[in-house]
Amino acid sequence: MSINPRRDELKAICATLPQQEEGQTVNELLVLMYAEKGYTDLKSLRTWNSEGRVVKKGEKALLLWGRPNQQRQPADGSAAAAPAPEDDEMKFFPLAYVFDITQTNPKNDN
Repeated sequence: MSINPRRDELKAICATLPQQEEGQTVNELLVLMYAEKGYTDLKSLRTWNSEGRVVKKGEKALLLWGRPNQQRQPADGSAAAAPAPEDDEMKFFPLAYVFDITQTNPKNDN
């Protein structure tokens, strides 16, 4: 078990997905799975807030894989060392937390 149980949860979900077709991403399969459950309009919390909606209290985020993290420039301004070829294959994909419109309400501007 990892430090982040939600990461373990997403790995377990991915293990149950059907075989990917050529050119199809894991996230596309996850979106299809969520659509079968009625979640068809998925957006991040920040996007919903910018569109004038808030996530309902107690709603649980749906999980997708985020974009892989880019190698960061050292604080001293020196160039970062190029990763070894075998390291290039081991990218860290953060979790992306998304919500469906059914999990939101319009903002009250009172």
